[in-house]
Amino acid sequence: MSDHLARGQLLRHQGRHSEAEACLRQAIAAEPDDVTAYTELAQCLVEQEGRKLDALDTIDRAIALVPDDAYVHARRGLILTRLDRDKEALEAANRAIGLDPEFSTYFAVKSQALIGLERYAEAEEACRHALALDADDGFASNLLAHLLRVQGKSAESKIAAEKLLANDPEDPYAHFNAGWTALQRSDHRSAENHFREALRLDADFEPAREGLLESFKARSAFYRLYLQWSFWMQRFSSKTQIAIVIGFLVIYNFGRKLLNAIHPLAGVAIIVAYLSFVLWVWLAPGIGNLLVLLDRSARHALRRGDAWQGIFSGGGLILGAIVLGISGFLHYPPGYLFGGALVCGAIPAALTFGNDSPQGRLVFGSILTLIYLIGLGVGITEVLRHPAESIGSRSEQFITIGIVATALCTWLGNVPRLRHERPN
Repeated sequence: MSDHLARGQLLRHQGRHSEAEACLRQAIAAEPDDVTAYTELAQCLVEQEGRKLDALDTIDRAIALVPDDAYVHARRGLILTRLDRDKEALEAANRAIGLDPEFSTYFAVKSQALIGLERYAEAEEACRHALALDADDGFASNLLAHLLRVQGKSAESKIAAEKLLANDPEDPYAHFNAGWTALQRSDHRSAENHFREALRLDADFEPAREGLLESFKARSAFYRLYLQWSFWMQRFSSKTQIAIVIGFLVIYNFGRKLLNAIHPLAGVAIIVAYLSFVLWVWLAPGIGNLLVLLDRSARHALRRGDAWQGIFSGGGLILGAIVLGISGFLHYPPGYLFGGALVCGAIPAALTFGNDSPQGRLVFGSILTLIYLIGLGVGITEVLRHPAESIGSRSEQFITIGIVATALCTWLGNVPRLRHERPN
């Protein structure tokens, strides 16, 4: 092994990826056919922002040198999962298994790809096969704990998380899994402790920071209800989740017509219940971030986007409700427009700030701006017209546009590309 390769490996393990890349490229320049150097460089590149495609190209060069090496095919599979190209990742994992069916990690890579494809039962089977080959495979053990939790197997997930901690109490991934398992049991205090410990062991472990933030939000009973809804929904594939949402809409429409025929107030009640449910699902994260923002000991876990989401979504909702309440008390109709704009804007605000997708930020940010401009413009117009007996027809048209735009957000929010950054 060359000195450049040895130093590059050391720097990569220390998380100093840009320095490691320089050393590994020097190793490749000295020995252009060094497969290990290419493999190390690929692992280094995939951890750097915007370099995942470079990592894929690098591992492909290694495969060109040794096409029958199972390890490089497995590494390619892991890189492809980071690019959300899970079908190709599954093919790469199966290729590795075909070359070496006795190595447990290759089955864990297959499980990772199957998780991305939302084929959880098959992923669990692959994990268990990996552990049958090597009971100490930490990668497979952590994946299994995650899979049990995702499938709602709470008791088994708890046992798996405890086993991970017993085997290696210094493993940040073990504490990460234990934290989410505790959150699924609504034990936010234990979750908080595990996420803190994971960050103590690895200060750059971003998923643990996100988990800690969720445990802070879960101090609120309101947010714990939202988490339980999220845990229930995550058991299903994306297509099934959309079908469930559509099913709720069909039931709502049918129930509204049926109850309205029985008594008008009954129809109003189901409308209120449905709208409350929709608002609760979309606004819970913003309200949760607002509560964390108000907590001096917890606010440091918030990213800038999370903080703005709390202000504009959670804060906008509360301020809008106050304005609506005061306007109702004073019988001042123009106030309904200002308050209504803040309340309606809370939904696109929740989808704009903290959104990893640039496309999503553009779409939802544009809708948020539109709603605020309508609220401000129509509100000022009606202030000047006050005390008119009714809202102007042109104002009603703009109000309708704002309401439709708000409703549109609740559907566009289910589009994955508008919620998650496309890997590069």
